[in-house]
Amino acid sequence: MMIYILLPAYNEEEGIERLLERVYRIQKSFEFDLRLIVVNDGSHDNTQMVIESFKEYLDLEIINFETNMGIENVFYEGFKRVNELSDNKEDICITMDSDNTHNPYYLVSIIYKLKGPCDIVIASRFLKGGGMQGVPFYRKILSDVASYFMRKFVGIPNITDYSTFYRGFKVYTIKEALKKYDRDLIKGEGFSCMINMLIKLNQMGYKFDEIPFTLKYYLKEGSSGIQIFKTIRGYLKIIYRHLQAA
Repeated sequence: MMIYILLPAYNEEEGIERLLERVYRIQKSFEFDLRLIVVNDGSHDNTQMVIESFKEYLDLEIINFETNMGIENVFYEGFKRVNELSDNKEDICITMDSDNTHNPYYLVSIIYKLKGPCDIVIASRFLKGGGMQGVPFYRKILSDVASYFMRKFVGIPNITDYSTFYRGFKVYTIKEALKKYDRDLIKGEGFSCMINMLIKLNQMGYKFDEIPFTLKYYLKEGSSGIQIFKTIRGYLKIIYRHLQAA
């Protein structure tokens, strides 16, 4: 079983260095077969140089965009590459942020959970034992409101956290979903594209589960890539579609 770790990166020279150091320790401690796919989304700092420096220690591939292409293209190209590389039905893909706010040790719990009957595992800030520390007020409100309204209007079974990027997938779900939807699998305004992805995977009948996760925002290195108003507009469109379909 290969475990693919897909990382979006935009000006993450500080955060991704700390993250990759910890991933290396996890690989040594647990003897996981890890392969990292980093999508460098037009960074103009030393992100690429930092990533390249870890190739001696990690099985690591970089997809470089010359300019900032946005989260839709980042995850589409990343998932497409995982799809190309994976040839084992038991393979796993884990996505997380590169800014040092996602503790990579949670991936151990995600992996063990994915060895069971579920197909997709979300690291949830809203389960008992999870939470958010050091998050700016406006970001916390956005996350709380998104969680409430998505649970109310979308209601994917066993899901409380719709907007986190910290997720684990059995790779066959990605393969089948890309075959069915191609680029439409990850489509939406701002970060709402990742909610649309969950909705489509749910419509395909996959089983979801969660683990508790604490986001430590105070450890964040670099600036945020979220486009607040674009993302809010995307959330509202999702809610509107579900109200129309009700």
